[in-house]
Amino acid sequence: MSARSGVLVLTLFSGEAEFGRCQSSLEQQEYSSWEHRVFENLSNTEAHSRLYETIMTEREKFRLFLKLDADMVLADSEVLGDLVRVFEERPDLDHLVVAVSDWMTDSRIIGAHVFSNRVQWKRHEETLYVDPDPEYPGRKLVVETPARDLILHAEDPSPLQAFHFGAHRALQASQVYRRLQDARPHNARVQSQYLDRVWDHYERSEDRRLGLAVFAADMVFRRQLPPTANEYSDAALLSAFESADALDNDEIRKRLEPRWGTLKARRQTWREALGLAKYVLV
Repeated sequence: MSARSGVLVLTLFSGEAEFGRCQSSLEQQEYSSWEHRVFENLSNTEAHSRLYETIMTEREKFRLFLKLDADMVLADSEVLGDLVRVFEERPDLDHLVVAVSDWMTDSRIIGAHVFSNRVQWKRHEETLYVDPDPEYPGRKLVVETPARDLILHAEDPSPLQAFHFGAHRALQASQVYRRLQDARPHNARVQSQYLDRVWDHYERSEDRRLGLAVFAADMVFRRQLPPTANEYSDAALLSAFESADALDNDEIRKRLEPRWGTLKARRQTWREALGLAKYVLV
């Protein structure tokens, strides 16, 4: 590959069920000037740090960098080429954010990230919000409503994936273990909306995995899961999952219904749980 030509695709993998389809979707792309790097079974902070360091150290070799998580699948063979063209048509573009079609929420959510080779990150010790925006000389573009599905997210998660999703999103929504001065009201609001959609999807589909996601979120709200539960390897997360996974769907719904079954109940649950309720519940 010639200098500064092509795309380096970067994937964080922690056992996600969609990883094989993620790889296959890359191999089927009509745009062929790409390489793939996988960061496997690392902590959330270390994985993201290594990913961003790779972008900065490989800037002379690649023009673009796509962060494609292991639970993300390119929806058709033209996606990678279309993402490249967005940058070709906008020479000052450095950070492209594309909404993904998320199964858990049954909606489009933010999202996948594509970076130019002009971006850079400063070191940080953040363990919950590990996707900071980089610094760059140009501009950022957010595509919230693409004309077609571009990237499918968590289209067939394992029960553990779903449980982890709920715990991770609830930690970001509630921020119960963070100091008030470190609060992020916008993140809290967005993640609470996502959890609302997960519950609505659960009611429509009755898919047990969605119930497990809400079950984990509720455990965070009750302070029954620690801040480390955003890691797949966390002992408390795995122990809680083992207990929850032993429940059938009827029992999961029975336990969740009083606190999640209606919009009024959910609002009350969040008022009791969220240290940032005055920001979230607007």
